[in-house]
Amino acid sequence: MAISSESQDLMAAIRQGRVRVGPRTRALALILHGGRAVDPQPHRARDVSYLRMLPFAPAVRRASGGTVAPVLVHNRHGGWIAPSGSGLVQIRELVRRLGDEHRVPVVLLGHSSGGWAALHGGGEDTVAGSVALAPWVDEGDPVEHLREKVVRVIHGEADSVCSPQRSRDFVERLRAAGGDATYRGVPGSGHALLDRPWRWHDLAATAVMDVVGRA
Repeated sequence: MAISSESQDLMAAIRQGRVRVGPRTRALALILHGGRAVDPQPHRARDVSYLRMLPFAPAVRRASGGTVAPVLVHNRHGGWIAPSGSGLVQIRELVRRLGDEHRVPVVLLGHSSGGWAALHGGGEDTVAGSVALAPWVDEGDPVEHLREKVVRVIHGEADSVCSPQRSRDFVERLRAAGGDATYRGVPGSGHALLDRPWRWHDLAATAVMDVVGRA
C-alpha cells in the first residue's frame, strides 16, 4: 500500500522532534478531530474541528507525566467516513508505522467522526484501545474487532448531533461480546465539547491513562 503524504508529513515531524517521543515514552496517543464525514477538511489553521482538539494534547501529556506522547492528526485528504475509506486507511497506516518505529502501544482518542475512526481503527495489533468522545455510531457498527482491546466512550447526554443512546448500545454490545468497554454519560453536555471544556480534557486524559494502564 502506498503511504499517504499525510502519513509521510507526520512521520517526518516525529523524526524531527516536533512530536515528543523520547526514552520515557511508554505509549502514543493519536488525537483524531471530528468534522466532515465525507468531504475534505479545510486547512488546519482554519479547521475548527482540528483546533478544538489542540488542548487535549497537553492534557494527555500532563496526566501521564510525559510518558504518553500525544500525536495530533489532521485528516485533510477526506472525511473519516468517506466511501473511499481514506481517513481510516490513513489511521491504520500511521498506527502500523508508529508501532514499528517506536515499539510502544498506541491509543486512539477521537471526537465525533474522529471517535468513529477511533472505534473502527482500534482493531490494529499495535492499538491498546480507543477513547471515543461523542462518537458517531451506527446501529450496525461492528464490535468484534475490539473484543481484545480497551474501549472508553464518553458522551454528553444532551448531544443532538451524535446519539448518546447509540454510543451506550455500542458499548453494551461490545461488553456482551466479552470486551473491556465502558460508557460514561456527561449530564447536560452537548456535542461540541465547549461547555466546561477543561472537564472534557480531564475526562479524556484520564481515559487514555486507563487504557494505557490496562494494556
